[in-house]
Amino acid sequence: MKRRQFIHNSLALAGAALLGLPARASEQAMPDIRWLGGATLEITFDGLRILTDPCLGDGKEAFVMGDPNEMFDLAKGPTVKSHERLTPFPGLSHDVYDLVLLSHAHEDHFDQKAQSWITQVTPILCSAFDETSLVNKGLRAQKLDHGQTRVFATTSGRVTVTSIPAYHSLSTQVSGILGTGNGYWIDFEMGDFKRSLYWAGDTFSTPPVLHALSPFGSPDLFIPHIGAVGTTGPLGQISMNGAQALGFADKIKAGMVLPIHHSTYALYLEGIDPMVDQFQTGKFNFDLKNLPEGHKTVI
Repeated sequence: MKRRQFIHNSLALAGAALLGLPARASEQAMPDIRWLGGATLEITFDGLRILTDPCLGDGKEAFVMGDPNEMFDLAKGPTVKSHERLTPFPGLSHDVYDLVLLSHAHEDHFDQKAQSWITQVTPILCSAFDETSLVNKGLRAQKLDHGQTRVFATTSGRVTVTSIPAYHSLSTQVSGILGTGNGYWIDFEMGDFKRSLYWAGDTFSTPPVLHALSPFGSPDLFIPHIGAVGTTGPLGQISMNGAQALGFADKIKAGMVLPIHHSTYALYLEGIDPMVDQFQTGKFNFDLKNLPEGHKTVI
């Protein structure tokens, strides 16, 4: 059984390069992950800079969206309102990213400030459900269908991104309303070095998700979204709680688990503590990374 621990660390890294772009010097060959709160991650490897689900808003009016935690008439939809960010935004490390990965385009994953900041120059990979609306906003978005793969050159290796389905609810009807999103399996390779990451997006461990993951084996790092959003509203639970995320990690035999999508916004109904408490019972054969916002870790 692996040594159980809570890890957070900060490692220096440099630059990024993507197909056709000038290579920048790379000081770190290891995949480096920085959590910026919510579902926003900076992923860097051998010169490649990736940003996920960018949300840049701050304060009491961080983003505007319907509230799935409040009761509302499903025929009319939720009341659209401002949502508060409870923690300060730690800031981006870079002015430019080589790639943006979107799990889905709900405003708590791609907020109004980020939509204004992203330009047509920045390529976005997204779900088939969201492609048209993003393109209509003037963004350089391209769908990555479930099971489809894209390969990106790094300074001395490559990063392979594969789309995995993400189901926002255990209810087929609710998932149909909210739209099927993307999770992403990411392989990092350079010479004999190889690491894998599975960023789940807003999903549960449904049979189609587990089936899509089965060819890949066990990820070195699993990044689930928790927060138990929606449990008090008419849609029901639309993001995992900590116990469900631990069970998911156990099913796919993850080496390490980095839970995100908790604590940042008032929208989240469950923080990290219940997941940590259950992990500390000693039933799980993986390491849990309890990473503070703005900090980095390495796979």
